Amino acid sequence: MDFRANIKEQLVSFSPYYSGDVLASVLAVKGRPGAAEQAGGPPFSGADGLALDKAFGSLGWGFGSQDTRVWLGLLLGADTSTGNCQQHPALTASQLRLICEIVDPLAIVALDEEARAALVECFSSPETGMLADFCAGAEINVMGRLLVSVDGFEDALADEKLKQRAWAQLKRCRILQTQSL
Repeated sequence: MDFRANIKEQLVSFSPYYSGDVLASVLAVKGRPGAAEQAGGPPFSGADGLALDKAFGSLGWGFGSQDTRVWLGLLLGADTSTGNCQQHPALTASQLRLICEIVDPLAIVALDEEARAALVECFSSPETGMLADFCAGAEINVMGRLLVSVDGFEDALADEKLKQRAWAQLKRCRILQTQSL
C-alpha cells in the first residue's frame, strides 16, 4: 500500500469532515459549516474553499481548484441546520489532535473562532501551556507545527474590509518567509 492510501485508510472514519489532499503541508480548519455545507455539499465546497484555493495559491502554499487542491480542509462542526448531528457529530479535541497527527502538516490554519478554540483545546498541555498567545490573528509554534489564526475567514468574504484583514493575517505567516510548501 502506498503512503497516500495508508493515510486515507487511517482517516476513513473522518471522511465526511474533510476535503483536499491528505498529504498536504497546510491543514485549514473551520469550526462551523457554511452555506455550501448546510446545503449538503462536502467541506469547503463553497465560496470559502474557492477563496482558500486562490489565497493559498497566491501565497505559494498550493494551487488550482477543488480538483487539484493541495491543502486539506477540515470541518469540525456538525450541521445543526439539517439535523445531521447524529450522523456526523462535531469532532472532539482528541479527534482533532488525532487527525493532525495522522496528516502531520507544517501549518494549521484556524479559519474562525471555533476552530481556534478547538486547536487551543487539543494542543494545550503541561508542555505547551494553555496557548494563551494563540488569539485571533496570531500565529504560534506548537510541537513543530505553526498554528495560524485567521479572524472569521468565511464571514469575511462578504465584507471587503474584513476580507483584506483575513488576507493580511495569512500573508504575514512566517512559514512563507522560510520555505515554500
